[in-house]
Amino acid sequence: MKTLIVLLTSTLILSASAFAQNYPKPMLAPGESQIAGGLGISWINENGTTTPYYMVGIMPDLQFGKIGVGLDLTLRISTNSGKIRKADWSDGAYRKVIRYISWGQKHDPVYAKIGQLDMATIGHGFIVYNYSNSPSYDDRRIGAELDLDFTKFGFETMYGDFKQAGVIGGRGYVRPLKFTTLAGIPVIGGFELGATYVTDQNDNSGMVLRSIFPVPAPSSGPPYFTQDRGKIAEYGFDAGLPVLRIPFMDADLYYDYAQIHNFGHGSAVGVLLNFNGLGVAKASVKLEHQWVGEQFIPEYFDQFYELNRYVPGDSGYFSKATQLANAPKGQGWYGQLTIAVLQNFQIVGGYRGIDHDPNGGLLHLETRFPNVIPMIAFSAGYDRWGIQGFKDAFQLDQRSLLYAFFGYKPYPFMTVGFNYYWTFIPVNGKYEVQKRIEPRVMFNFSF
Repeated sequence: MKTLIVLLTSTLILSASAFAQNYPKPMLAPGESQIAGGLGISWINENGTTTPYYMVGIMPDLQFGKIGVGLDLTLRISTNSGKIRKADWSDGAYRKVIRYISWGQKHDPVYAKIGQLDMATIGHGFIVYNYSNSPSYDDRRIGAELDLDFTKFGFETMYGDFKQAGVIGGRGYVRPLKFTTLAGIPVIGGFELGATYVTDQNDNSGMVLRSIFPVPAPSSGPPYFTQDRGKIAEYGFDAGLPVLRIPFMDADLYYDYAQIHNFGHGSAVGVLLNFNGLGVAKASVKLEHQWVGEQFIPEYFDQFYELNRYVPGDSGYFSKATQLANAPKGQGWYGQLTIAVLQNFQIVGGYRGIDHDPNGGLLHLETRFPNVIPMIAFSAGYDRWGIQGFKDAFQLDQRSLLYAFFGYKPYPFMTVGFNYYWTFIPVNGKYEVQKRIEPRVMFNFSF
C-alpha cells in the first residue's frame, strides 16, 4: 500500500503520457477538429544500426458530430538511398494509416471504434484493462470496439486484430431494478450485474515453459519441455452499485470475480470516485483491493499483453502463460488517479502491486501539458511491468515502454520540438527494443 501511495503521488511530479498511442489523440473540445503535419528527421535504431530518415507527414483528427477520424499519413525517406522506409508501407499499409474511426465516446449509449485500440477496457477492468492491440509502431493493427447501453441492459465488445486470430471478448450487463417500480429510486435504481468472457485464439496463447535443459542442449530431443494448456480463456462476473450522486461527486462500489480456464481465479472490491464540480477541472480516483489465487493475474489482458504473449528465444521462450502458471497466491492493490483541466492539462497515474509476487507490479503514467506553460508543449508516457520495488519502477529495458514529446511554440499554430520513443520492433517472430529520436517542425490548425 505504501508503494502504491508513493507511485500515485509521483505522477504529480513525473510528466508522462499514454505510450500506447504512437501519436496521442489531441486534447480537443467536443466537436473540435485538428489537422497537424510537419517536417523532420527520424533516427531509428534497427538491428543495432541507427538509420536517419527525412520525415514528412500529416495527421488529421477530424470530428463530424459523433464521428471521429484519425489518420497518420507519414513518409520516412532514407537519407542514404532516397527510398521510402519499407517497414512503414509494407504488409498492410492501411493499418498504419488508419489510427481510428469512431462513433461517440466510451460510456456513451452508443460507442464504436475501429483501428488501433489504445487503453481498451471492459467493465471495471479486472480482466481487460488498458489493453493495446498494437505492440509496436511497426506492428500496428486494426481492431474494433462496440458498446451499446439500452439503460436497462447493454453490452461491451472488443476484437483485437482483424488480420489474425487474437483477443476477442465482451461483457453483457443488466440493471435488474430498472425493470421494476424501483427504477426511479436514486442510487439503488442503478444497481448493475455483469458477466464477461474474453479469449485469445492465438495458437501460442496457452504455451507454458515447464523446464529448460542446461546449455548445450542434449544431442537429441527438444531443449525444453512445453505444455499447451489450450487457448487462454477468462470469464467472470461483477456487480456495481452507485452509492452516491451529488452535484460535485459521484461514487460507485463494485465487486469482480474472474477465473482463467485451466489456471486460477481471483476477486476484487473497489471504489470509483468522480469529482465533477471543480469548475474547469475534473478528477477521478479508482482504488481496488485484490485477492489473487495461485496461477492468476489481475488485468491479464493489459498494455503489454501483445508483447508478452509469446517471445521465442535460443534456449526456450517466455510467455504470458508461463508467468501465469508461476503466479503465487497473494493480495494486492490497484490505484489510479486522473486529473484534467479543459484542454490545457491532463495527468494519469496507475499502479498495481501484489504481495509476494516479484512480477506483480504494473505501472502506467501519462501527462499532457499542451498549453499550461506559454509557448511550451509537453507530453510523455511510461509503462512498466514486473516491478520489483520502487527502485525498479523507473528503468528502460525489455519491460518498459516510453514516449515523450517536448516542443517550443513560436506561433500558436507552429511547434518546433522532438519525439523520443523507447518501443519495440518485430524481428523474426519476437520483439526487440527500438529507440527513435524525431526532431520536427509541426503545424497545428484547429477548427
